[in-house]
Amino acid sequence: MAFIDTLKNYGSLLWEWLKAQSEPLFAFLKAHWVIVSILSAISLVASLVGCAIVIAHLPCDYFTATKRMSRIKQPVLRVGLAVLKNLFAVLLILVGIAQLVLPGQGILTLLMGLVISDIPGKRRLERRLIRLPAILASANAIRARFKREPFVLD
Repeated sequence: MAFIDTLKNYGSLLWEWLKAQSEPLFAFLKAHWVIVSILSAISLVASLVGCAIVIAHLPCDYFTATKRMSRIKQPVLRVGLAVLKNLFAVLLILVGIAQLVLPGQGILTLLMGLVISDIPGKRRLERRLIRLPAILASANAIRARFKREPFVLD
């Protein structure tokens, strides 16, 4: 019983701390709701356009099991572009995490960051997601609008 009481006390302390930390954020959002709404709308449009561009420009065999080779032959340039690409992916992932609690399309931005990044296990997760019928149909519909071939799965 003492353990449960201790958990309740810690829970109430944590709740009070979270309320105290969120009050400045809510005050800012209340005072600047127009700016936050405009930024949220811009974020929505940028996320949708960005996702459509990424989906349209992926090769049609992107989700096959074969390992893709880089088209860039110079090692310094290849490493430099990989670093820039992963920094951009980390930025998208961080913005996506922030948008989970702030206005914006957090999940969509997180997924864009995931697709762009080179983290381990990414290919397996991407291949599992694209096999879902609704996601594959939506992705291929976007590709059809850009006059691209549909994705090939193995």
